[in-house]
Amino acid sequence: MDEFQESNFEQRDFLQEIVELIKTNYDRPDLENLLDEYHPYDLSKALVELPLENQIELAERLDVDFVAEIFEHLEQEDAIELLQKLKVELAVSIIDHMESDDAVDLLQYLETEIEGVDLLSLLSPKKRAELNKLLVYEDHEIGSVMSSSFIQLEPDMSVKEAMRKVTHIAGDTDYISMLYVVGNSRLIGYLKLKTLIVARAEEKIHDIMETSLIHALPTDDKEDVANKMQAYGGSSMPIVDDEMHLVGIVTHDDLIDIIDDALSEDYAKLAGLVDGDIDLERDSVFDSVKQRLPWLTILLFLSMITAVLLSFFEGSLTSSQGAILLSTHLAVYLPLILGMAGNTGTQSLAVMIRYLNTPKTDVSRKTLFRYLGREAGTGSVQGLLIGILVFGMVVLANMIFRHNDDQKLVLITAAVTGGSVFIALVVSTVLGALIPLGMQKASIDPAVASGPFITTITDIITLSIYYSISLAILLPLY
Repeated sequence: MDEFQESNFEQRDFLQEIVELIKTNYDRPDLENLLDEYHPYDLSKALVELPLENQIELAERLDVDFVAEIFEHLEQEDAIELLQKLKVELAVSIIDHMESDDAVDLLQYLETEIEGVDLLSLLSPKKRAELNKLLVYEDHEIGSVMSSSFIQLEPDMSVKEAMRKVTHIAGDTDYISMLYVVGNSRLIGYLKLKTLIVARAEEKIHDIMETSLIHALPTDDKEDVANKMQAYGGSSMPIVDDEMHLVGIVTHDDLIDIIDDALSEDYAKLAGLVDGDIDLERDSVFDSVKQRLPWLTILLFLSMITAVLLSFFEGSLTSSQGAILLSTHLAVYLPLILGMAGNTGTQSLAVMIRYLNTPKTDVSRKTLFRYLGREAGTGSVQGLLIGILVFGMVVLANMIFRHNDDQKLVLITAAVTGGSVFIALVVSTVLGALIPLGMQKASIDPAVASGPFITTITDIITLSIYYSISLAILLPLY
């Protein structure tokens, strides 16, 4: 591919291209062949751009396998809306031809009945059995997303026999990169398809298989399994029961979805939300308020501590004319100090949560102190540099706006403000690391230490530091 062709390919607007193709070739009998040139993901995005009646007609015209593949890439809301408009027989057939884990996701969001008919009961016995195995698991358990479409080999098979089996069923199997060896109904090993291909025909499977099995139980947490897959770098992981019976597998595609869901959940928690998912059809304003109000209430009571602290310092700041003047000077730089402390605390929090969510063993005491020391060092260097900048800004602001102020007092005020920033940044950085680490040790999700929470805590501590230092050093000078 030359440079022009590569550039032209990158600039193609597949969405618009597919929409135009459908509109101009809508009545052609070979429309499916034309659409087959595009990825199902692009087709799913183009499908929802069409009027609903055209979506229904296409779903009825195209081959059900082709439609099912597109449905696997649709957003849940779009898939449900379209399914509910289709004839029951067609809706059931589409679900029946979808991959089991995608079908389960759809059924969990879909109303259990359409026009009074139980969809699950109308599926083929094979598909119904597969889905029932997945539906018994909670959404957070890896069993809810495992796949049953893989190839099993027997240890006493020859390579030639194994190749014959693989070539015979590969067309109906979703995942063939890794082959699993089962003996006496128990998982005992695995081998890559490449290993099977290059092996000699007369060799036995038990001679070429790998036995260092990394596996998970179907009740294991999805995020834990995803982290384990990342750590070992496998493209799939077998899911077994307590007796090592192979019940399913999880592939790298599932890994991506799990990590994406986990990141969305953590982002929601960092914003102080219980659940970040938004369903415009299902969730009302009341539902949104119910999710957000508990955290806001907690933060309100924490913020009241800030108000109490200000009341505590109020007497000292209004005791004389000089104290009142000092309070106005302090108020000018208070938002700056609070903002910087909150920012550094949130940065430290984000770094620590990211560390805690990476594949690793439990955090040891040595590791805990190592990371706390690292964040304290980072906060000290940042605090020193920012403190020096604040010192310069205070001096410069006084030179521009208050020409007649006592220069000695200006320098002391600048030093106190810069010093307060230094201490506040060190404390907030350490807190940003300490809070999620403490929650991890207490078996609480570290993401609960959300941005609003750490910001409010640092506000309370920073305010105390700033006013205590200022009153102790500056008030006698005013």
